[in-house]
Amino acid sequence: MSWRRSAAALALAAALPAAAYVLPVPGILRRMAERRAALGVDALEVHGTLAGRGAAAERLAAAAGIRGARPEVSVPARFLAKVPGRCRLEIERADAPEAERAFVAVRDGRLAGPLADLPAAAALVRAACTLLAGPTAGDPADAYAAALGRRGVSLADATLGRFDGRIAYVVGGREKDAKPLLFVEKDGFRPLRLVAPEGPDLADVRLLGWGSPTGGDWFPRAAEVWVRDALALRFSTERASANPRLPDALFPAPAR
Repeated sequence: MSWRRSAAALALAAALPAAAYVLPVPGILRRMAERRAALGVDALEVHGTLAGRGAAAERLAAAAGIRGARPEVSVPARFLAKVPGRCRLEIERADAPEAERAFVAVRDGRLAGPLADLPAAAALVRAACTLLAGPTAGDPADAYAAALGRRGVSLADATLGRFDGRIAYVVGGREKDAKPLLFVEKDGFRPLRLVAPEGPDLADVRLLGWGSPTGGDWFPRAAEVWVRDALALRFSTERASANPRLPDALFPAPAR
């Protein structure tokens, strides 16, 4: 019967990713690095909206001067990145100069700023910096491997899975594993998702909507942080610009 043939076809299509050829991990990382390097982006400035829920909402409200308890809070925000390995997420306030804005920054893998103890914000900045602001000198694939190893991702092998409607390479295990994982778009080699420890939990950072009118290939349409299967933080891109002049003072070295 036709319905049986259709069901069989659907089952075969679902099984195809598991049976397809999987690139070795060094090849996946090299292609991802080449895709990023081809953009020629050494610095990035992204303006948008940062929305938090639960504990993140409370912290964002306090940092933005919003009074009253709310289940969700949205504030104007800016994300900055500078190669190699410097990133910053800050709340933009019209009534506060740049030097007084609440922010979390990462530099050489170390966090700084008044929002550094907000795990969801720290996870977003760490993941974005790992995937979008890696070193360009030397072998970028080796730099990716070192950065992902520090985030706990096993580089022994990869599998195929799906994310955001796309087939993806899954580095570090299988897509349903509760462990550090990296998802890379199979055809376009864009980074899609990084699951890594942040505080006592695994933080699932999802880069959604590559190629959008707001972020293009520089930055995703949105970056979400999920913790324990719940959305904690979302940065929505409104406009992005490549290679602005960003002083190093925006990325302070943490006190040792």
